[in-house]
Amino acid sequence: MIIKPRVIPPDINHLEILLKRLKAHHPVIPQVEEMLSTKQAGWNGEKSLDFHLDYLKEPHSILHNLRLHDGHHFFQIDTLILFPAFILIIEAKNMKGQISIHRSKKEMRRDLEGFQDPVEQAERQKGLLEEWLLRHMGLTVPVDFLVVFTNRKCTLEFDSFDSRIHEKVIRATSLVGAIERKNEFYQEEVLTRIEMMRVGHAFADAHQELVPDYMKRFNLNYFDLQKGVRCPECGKYFMRRAKKRWICTVCDHHSYDAHEQALREYAVLVSKIISNKEAQDFLRITSRYVVYRILSAYAKSTTGGGKYIKYLL
Repeated sequence: MIIKPRVIPPDINHLEILLKRLKAHHPVIPQVEEMLSTKQAGWNGEKSLDFHLDYLKEPHSILHNLRLHDGHHFFQIDTLILFPAFILIIEAKNMKGQISIHRSKKEMRRDLEGFQDPVEQAERQKGLLEEWLLRHMGLTVPVDFLVVFTNRKCTLEFDSFDSRIHEKVIRATSLVGAIERKNEFYQEEVLTRIEMMRVGHAFADAHQELVPDYMKRFNLNYFDLQKGVRCPECGKYFMRRAKKRWICTVCDHHSYDAHEQALREYAVLVSKIISNKEAQDFLRITSRYVVYRILSAYAKSTTGGGKYIKYLL
């Protein structure tokens, strides 16, 4: 049973919005594209595990993209699976090329690039999850982990012949078999089905979504963004407002709600609160009365009054 389904992470959506809104030929565009590509690769790798997880036998409960607070900082788990006898952390890696895992140096290398040792990373997640369970639910449950490489175009090398490492760092095609072996190892059931559901929903309720601020990350400001309403047909920012609808001056596409996407993008990149004057500038509308009608229909709520009124997007 899936308690917390896998959804596209907000950082991917935010980066896609930022790319669309940045002014043409902005010098930061290659950096944004590179980060988006990395995030999408990670997401695709995690998503590819779903095919294998479909073959797991019941009972179990699954949570994807879980982000918990340990009392000091947040820690994130790609996939968490609850079984009656233990809890399993899956750390997905979508990397290609020759991957070398050096346990003695606590690092992972691909060609000349160095990365954090994924085993050490998963071991830390294991410890933090055990502490979280004890602190918040008074439970002591065995926690194990698997580091799963999802890209078929990778080769794995280890500097250790320790069989325990080979059992914990696997390819996606070996996932179901590895989980079945762990189910055989953990014999004593510590959670009933009802307790599994209770623990799973406690995790889901404690999850806190990361809301990235890529404007700050890339040292950008409002003036780095393209203003206007983007045409959903041709993608150009040349729509004009006429008689309660939007008309693209490039392809002549008509829309009644194209401004809603523009306001969503403003909320992501600039602020969730907007004034009439700010909306006039961003949407490129000269009439404050037209903007008033748009914001009154779209906004969740308002603060202030009169000319000082602000709209919550």
